[in-house]
Amino acid sequence: MIRITAMKWAPPFAAGQVRDHRVRWVLREVGWPYEVRLLDAPGMKSAEYRRAQPFGQVPVLEEDGRPPLFESGAVVLDVATRAGQLLPADPGERALATCWVIAALNSIEPYLMNVAEVAYFTKDPAQKAARRPVVEEAARTRLRELQDALGTRTWIVGDDFSVADLMLSSVLKIAHRLELLDGLEALQAYTARCWERPAHREAIAEQCATIDAHQLQDMHYEALKQKRA
Repeated sequence: MIRITAMKWAPPFAAGQVRDHRVRWVLREVGWPYEVRLLDAPGMKSAEYRRAQPFGQVPVLEEDGRPPLFESGAVVLDVATRAGQLLPADPGERALATCWVIAALNSIEPYLMNVAEVAYFTKDPAQKAARRPVVEEAARTRLRELQDALGTRTWIVGDDFSVADLMLSSVLKIAHRLELLDGLEALQAYTARCWERPAHREAIAEQCATIDAHQLQDMHYEALKQKRA
């Protein structure tokens, strides 16, 4: 049985975007069952977990008889390759799909995460006001370049949805949440096509249900503490 790791809790802005959703999504696309191992912050930083994920992050894919895999892009490519799905049949297009998976993670996501860092984690108002326009313009430039590369095609490589589209649209969730896709109609339509897939909707619903349940548990626990105080 395949088991993946995921966070028990995440802040509201991250629900539906935590990177284990990419692995849930690809596993649902290829029809492979899996279990979810939920971790809290101490569990993710434990020595036992770091033997599988050296950086204390999620997700990890664990499977009997195989070493644990980490990094969502690597896991998605591994699943698609072994399942013989979500990769173009043509060898050249298959290699290009792999290029786009890596481009999503290396050439697009860092620009979006710079904006997210300022929006969600920079506390000093002066620093936020000074830095946000710079990182936002850089992100918008990269997104315009992506839209130009997509052109009028339905999918980024070939005639069918592939791991390249899964990873690109997953990364673009960050841009959508930060309203960086405004005015980029082709990218908006592209992400909508990807996110309408049943496997995606199911993966997101599963992740959000877990996060919501643990948020309610935490709220109940805090209310009990206050009542007892």
